[in-house]
Amino acid sequence: MKNKVVFKQKSEFVKWVTISNLLAKSLLPPNVALRQFNTLTPAQRKAIVNEFARYDKIRRTKIPKGETDSAWDLSVMVDAHIIATEFEIDPLTAVMCLKPLCKANESILVR
Repeated sequence: MKNKVVFKQKSEFVKWVTISNLLAKSLLPPNVALRQFNTLTPAQRKAIVNEFARYDKIRRTKIPKGETDSAWDLSVMVDAHIIATEFEIDPLTAVMCLKPLCKANESILVR
């Protein structure tokens, strides 16, 4: 499958990265995270999403319903760091794979 390039507006990109970083709590500059995101293969992106789904299933059974949102936020951040370590990327890049601005076989260029 051939990789395609998708052009996105800077405002759309900044919004995507900002929301992703709410969960990842990363200090990585957005342009570096985008470069890492674009180097991931479609299979790697799908594997990252599957890992998050697996951890989410565990999280739903382990964290009681009455717990505060801070426990859930902390758990997602830790999961993002674990997954990022497995794929040798930054946690921000891993979270960006959850709701990407493009299809799995596309790369993003910001205008």
